[in-house]
Amino acid sequence: MTDRSQRIVAPLARWSSRIALFSASLLAVGIPLHRFAAFPTPVTLNLFKVALAGSALAVLVGMVALGQIWNRGHGGAINVAVGILLPLMIWAWPMTYLPAAFRLPPINDVSTDLVNPPRFVSAAKQRPRDANSAAYPGERFASEQQKAYPDLRPFIVDRSVEETFELVEEVVHKLKWKVATVDPPADRTARNGTLEATDRTLLVGFTDDIVVRVEGGVTQARVDVRSASRYGAGDLGQNAARVRQFLTEMYARLESTAPLGVAGRKRPSAAALKRLKERGAQRAETRSAPDRARSNARHGRAQKETQR
Repeated sequence: MTDRSQRIVAPLARWSSRIALFSASLLAVGIPLHRFAAFPTPVTLNLFKVALAGSALAVLVGMVALGQIWNRGHGGAINVAVGILLPLMIWAWPMTYLPAAFRLPPINDVSTDLVNPPRFVSAAKQRPRDANSAAYPGERFASEQQKAYPDLRPFIVDRSVEETFELVEEVVHKLKWKVATVDPPADRTARNGTLEATDRTLLVGFTDDIVVRVEGGVTQARVDVRSASRYGAGDLGQNAARVRQFLTEMYARLESTAPLGVAGRKRPSAAALKRLKERGAQRAETRSAPDRARSNARHGRAQKETQR
C-alpha cells in the first residue's frame, strides 16, 4: 500500500499553482489601485498583460505536471487543479468581450458630427503624453462609425440655445460625469456653448473624455456629443453606449419638461386638461335643466298660438 506522506510531489505542479496565484494577485492588486487610487493606466495595462501571460503559462506547466502525475504516480493533484482552474477563471473575464471585439470596429473615438466633430480643449491639456491624441482621427474612424453605429446623429431641440444648454448640464449631472469646463452661450446669437467632462468605466476605471456642443438660435438648437478613450486602440463599444445614454437622457428630460407656449406660459398637463373637461361637463349639466324648462315653455306657447 502506498504511503501518501512519502509520495513525491511533482515540482511542476507546485510551480503551476505558484504562477497562477501570482497572476491572480496582480489583477487583485492592480484593479483596485487603478480604480480607487489613481494608479497609472499604462502600468495597469502592463500588469494585465503579465497576469494573462502568467495564467497561460500556469496552465501549460500544470498540463505537463498532470502528465507526470498520471504516468509516474507523483503527488500534487491539488496544486495542478489550482494551477489550471484559477487561470481559466482569470481568462473567463476577457473572453466575454471576444464577441464584441470581433463584431465592433477597432475605434476609440465616436461623435454625432463626423464632418466637424466637437474639439477637446481642456481634455487635450489633461491627457498624459503617452495617451491617445485629442484630435479627431479622421475619415477612417468616421467610415467605421457609420457602419457600426448609424444611429449616432445630432440631437435637434426646438428650444433656445440657453435653455438647451441648461438641459445638457442637468443631464450631465444626472449621469454623474465629472465636469472639467463649462462654456455656456454668451447670448442668444453670439456664440455656441460647450461642456467638457470625464467618465470612468465601471470595473477597471479607465478614463474617457466627453465634450458636448450646443449651437443654434432663439427657437432651435443642435446638440452634438463626442466621446473618446484616452488609452487603447478600441473601446468595445463603450463610447457609443455612453453617447446613446446621453441622448436617451436628453430625450427623457425634454419629455418631462412641458414646452413653452405663447407669452412664455406652459401648456397645461394631461391631468389639468382632464379636470377642465370635467368642470365643463358639470357646468353643462347644471345649465341644461333651466334651458330645457324654458324650451318647453316656448314650445307650449307656440302650440297654443297655432290652435288659435
